[in-house]
Amino acid sequence: MSEGSTPREFGEALKAIRTDAGVTLEAISERTKIAGRILVALERGEFARLPSQVFARMFLRQYLETIGQPQGEWVTRFDNAWQLFLASTRPQLARVAAPRRHRRVGPWVVGLALVAVAVAAVLWVEKRNRGPETAAAPPSPTSVLPHLSQMAATSPTPPAPPSPTASPTPDQRTMVIRTGASPCWVEVRVAGERTLTRLLAPASTWEVQAGGNDVDVMLGDAGAASIEYLGRALSPAGHRGEVARLHFAAGAPTGNRP
Repeated sequence: MSEGSTPREFGEALKAIRTDAGVTLEAISERTKIAGRILVALERGEFARLPSQVFARMFLRQYLETIGQPQGEWVTRFDNAWQLFLASTRPQLARVAAPRRHRRVGPWVVGLALVAVAVAAVLWVEKRNRGPETAAAPPSPTSVLPHLSQMAATSPTPPAPPSPTASPTPDQRTMVIRTGASPCWVEVRVAGERTLTRLLAPASTWEVQAGGNDVDVMLGDAGAASIEYLGRALSPAGHRGEVARLHFAAGAPTGNRP
């Protein structure tokens, strides 16, 4: 297999060395606690079904260790195949010029000018009715504007909007999984329900409605995540870079970390 193998070629070569070693996917899954569908996607070169490159590389290392293959060369080939996968799926975005925004004169300026004209007209009519000796030129809107501006400046300030209400604290029967500065691939299975899988971005939270039932959790990077459930907290849930499998029951949570 060449260094520039496609994801499919990489997966086929990986499957070939596993078959030659006489190791089944079930045996690898049992030893590493990696889900069988992840191992199948790795051997088929279906990188779109894998978590991020960091976690996929971590699973590959455990796969190679189980079948007794050196990791360095295969990890390099995997990274090259991943780059080809990204190049084939990267969309070509067209650049669209942002629409020009035209400055608009606020309605209050127009209203202020109309008020100034009205006031000037009233003053001019009043002076004219007093007689010729008291007639004078009507005041210009420009001379009235400063007074109106001063009146607007002293008008009462509208009350500030109320501050948003803090979000309620999650129920203890809800499992809360949080990440810090690093992402984490998470697999959650609540007793009697289907398995949920999610790649949590850095500084994000996932609330799983577990209802106080038994829960099995698998973390791709235990040091990047913390878990709160049934009044107990694991922060962090394990060591950095460690793949951890945790079981939460009525007692204290137990872990099975490969």
